[in-house]
Parts: sequence; C-alpha cells; structure tokens
Amino acid sequence: MACGDRSGIIWLFCGPLFYVRWWSAAKRENWDWFHWRAGSLELECRSPANAFYESNATDLKVILPSVGHTGTTCLANALRELGLRTYHVDDHSTMAKSVMTDGADPVSWANTVSRCRMDALSLEPVVDALPLALSVSPKVKVVLTWRDYPSWLASMQSTGLLKGQRAIYVMDLLVSAYHVMPWVPLADHWTGVFVRRWLEGRPLARPPELFSWLCRTLCNGYTWPHANVIGRGTMKIMGEEEAYLAHVDEIRRLTPPGRLLEVDVRTATWRELEELLGLRPARGGGRLPNSRSSLGRTNDPWLDSRSPQVLLGICLLSSMHAANYCVAALLCRTAVLLCAGLCSCWCGLTLALLRAVSCPVLVFLGLCSCRRRALADLPEEPPA
Repeated sequence: MACGDRSGIIWLFCGPLFYVRWWSAAKRENWDWFHWRAGSLELECRSPANAFYESNATDLKVILPSVGHTGTTCLANALRELGLRTYHVDDHSTMAKSVMTDGADPVSWANTVSRCRMDALSLEPVVDALPLALSVSPKVKVVLTWRDYPSWLASMQSTGLLKGQRAIYVMDLLVSAYHVMPWVPLADHWTGVFVRRWLEGRPLARPPELFSWLCRTLCNGYTWPHANVIGRGTMKIMGEEEAYLAHVDEIRRLTPPGRLLEVDVRTATWRELEELLGLRPARGGGRLPNSRSSLGRTNDPWLDSRSPQVLLGICLLSSMHAANYCVAALLCRTAVLLCAGLCSCWCGLTLALLRAVSCPVLVFLGLCSCRRRALADLPEEPPA
C-alpha cells in the first residue's frame, strides 16, 4: 500500500474520532458559551414596554393547574383563540423561566408574571405552584381539566413516555451541536435575534416561526436546576393513582368558591369558557378544538406539524454539527502538521548539532592518526 493511501486512511479516522471526543466532553460538561443560556434569565420580559406593567400582583385571568395529558394544551389553544395572552409549558419554560423557580418569592414571581403581561398560565409541570399563584392573583379563575385516572395513565405511558422520550433523544443529539462551538451566541451577538425575543417575552409563535422555534429548542429551561422539576409537581405524582387524585382534590380545596371550572376537554364547549371569562357569547355550544392526535409520531406538536419553519430549523441544527466537524478536522490536521514540523525541526537541529560536535572530533582524530603515521615512518636508531 502506498504511503499516500495510508495517510488518507489515518485522516479518515482521525477527524471523526477527534470530533466525537470533543463533542462528548462538551455535552457532558454542558458548555454554555459566554453564559448565553444562563443569561437569558436576566433578560426575560425586561423591555422598557414591559417594565411599565411590573407589579406585586398579577392580572392573570385564568390558571390551568392540572398535570399534562389532561387537556391543558387544548384549553391553552382555546384561550389563545379567545384573545388571551396564554403561556403553556413551552412558552414559560422558554420566555419566562423564572416562573418555574422552586421556592420562588411571591413578589418576584408576581413581578415576572405581570411584566410578561400574562393573561392565562398553565402551571404544568410545576403544578405545586398553585398556592403561590392564587396568593398574588386576586381576580384569577381556575380551570381544572379533568380526566379519569385509567385513561390519563394510558396516555402518559403510550404518548408521554414512549413517543416523548424518543423525540427528546433525537432532538438532544441535534441540540448538542450548540455546546461544541459558539455559533448561536455569536449569531445572537451580531443580530440580536434571540435577545429581542427574551426582552419582549411573548409566547412562542403559532404556527411555528423559525427563530421562535430555535429559541424554544436551544434555550428551554424545563430541566434547569432552578426549576427542580424532578422533585416536585407532575414528576412527584409518578403516575400513582392516589397522588393523581390527591392533586385534583387539592385544586378543588385551594380554589376560592365561584372561581373554579371543571371540564373534560373531550366534551367541553366554547360557551363554558365564555361564561367563565364573562365574554359575550360568540361561538355557541361547539366543542373545543382537539390539538393533539393519538396518530402523532411524537409528543411534540411542533415536530408533528412538519412545518417548513421547523424543518429548516432542524437543517440549521444539523449544519452546526457539520460546521463543528470541519473545525475539529481542521484543528486536528493543524495539530498533526505542527507536531510533524516540530519533529522535523528537532531532527534538523539534532543533525546540525551532531555535525558541529563531530567535525572537531574528526579533525582531532585525523591529526592523531597523522602523528602516529609520522612516528611510524621515522628511521630506527642503531643500538649503541
């Protein structure tokens, strides 16, 4: 095999191995270039226009305190159609992450909600924040989305666990490109495309819009330490019937009289919502639109929508991996060539040093050899 063929095979494996090691370290250490993601907590809803609305009490009209897979997404979409500025889990975990803080101070929590001008808020997955929300929301109505335990558990196991975990795994691989190189923070620094969205704090665009979806994908605080979702709320129920029913009972006990509406989204109507909110009847007794389908391939309505904006976002995330690999391969090749150059220089210096040392030695040895020959050529003196 020719030398060139061997070097080509070495480069073929060297680049990918180097990138995999680099990518693994960045993902394991959760590199956050320039604290771009962590810094979003200090920017959310802090535009000058939003600062005017900051208050120690919220203007929330509706709270959805139920756990996931009971119809909270359906109800949130219905409230949006009625004109309410509604935040579901993807919205507040991206644009108002402070709302999810475990043990949040009531004043700071109310400041965030009022500054973001929230009209309706779904507490999922931090459903244990209902007492806090009620304490700073004097006019809020509570909508309990009800589902019997067997059907809720079946939905959780088939859709939430199986399909959800599959989508999370794939998206996690794509998003991990962010940790390797600071393409996103640099683009945001030059364009401000994400910072503007955090400052405005608006709910995510529906239907999906490219940078809104990328913001939700790259900087979602659902699992961040400040929220502690593993030890509270929905996760604490752990699919147990007793805990699920106790949560439903707690909502009923905590909600002040006359401010609770219990609905089954499979039979709920527009008239029920309009009466709760005191709106003029405009949609009749039609049922609320179903926003999810059991035929969906994932538990992510954004991915199931197959929107061109989402597909473009996936392509951009994939291209970051390609760009990262090119940089890794370039660095690897540069390092190898540098080492080879240093070795070559070292070998050249060593050879020059050997020559510098050997020349005087050879001259001295040559002189010694000449002297021995001269002494050998002298005639012998006759004996006395």
